[in-house]
Amino acid sequence: MDFSKLKLELYDFLGLIIPGLLTICEGWIAVKGWASAAASLSGISGTGLTLLLVFSFGVGNIIQELGDIFVKKFWGTRYFRQSRDKYWASEDAKAIKDVIRRETAHEVSSDTAFDFCLTKLKDRFGKRDTFVAVSDLCRSIVVLSILAVVPAIRISFYEAPTFRKSLLIFGLLTGSQLIVALVAWRRMRRFRELSEITVFSSFLAVLNEAPSPKVTGGSPDGA
Repeated sequence: MDFSKLKLELYDFLGLIIPGLLTICEGWIAVKGWASAAASLSGISGTGLTLLLVFSFGVGNIIQELGDIFVKKFWGTRYFRQSRDKYWASEDAKAIKDVIRRETAHEVSSDTAFDFCLTKLKDRFGKRDTFVAVSDLCRSIVVLSILAVVPAIRISFYEAPTFRKSLLIFGLLTGSQLIVALVAWRRMRRFRELSEITVFSSFLAVLNEAPSPKVTGGSPDGA
């Protein structure tokens, strides 16, 4: 198989390959230790790196699914759609409601309205793919920060010379993981909100665009 012909989208890289690669590194450290994992990665061949990235793609899908289950389990199934629900209940949504009512002849939910606006936008809001990719990357980092407790235990209590130093290293590592998880969570929420709210505002912007004048032939002076 010629891997050079594979085409990766932005989400494939940010949302799947990077989380999968980080997961593999965490597992490697948990099993082999920090020094062994670092030596193995530094000496990896080109073919080995390609296979590692392909494997990371598969593992990344699992991590994203775990992240989705984690968020919905503790914060509800509509956690990621709260911003669209809030917008749809506000006065700002009145113009969009009027447009959809004229075209469909009935009221719709926030989800249907979101899909309607996104379909009408077509490729005019390509930035949304970046917002979703960054949000899902940050969600996976939150999950990986929790799972990183296992390699942290390996580094702290299997590689440190004394128990006191082990506790110190473990405290520093878990503290760092907590900070990373909190920052990633904030960024996840912010970019998810951007991916939702901006669809409505972009639709309004497109809706209010003046139509381009039609070219009917003849000279510019009307002759």
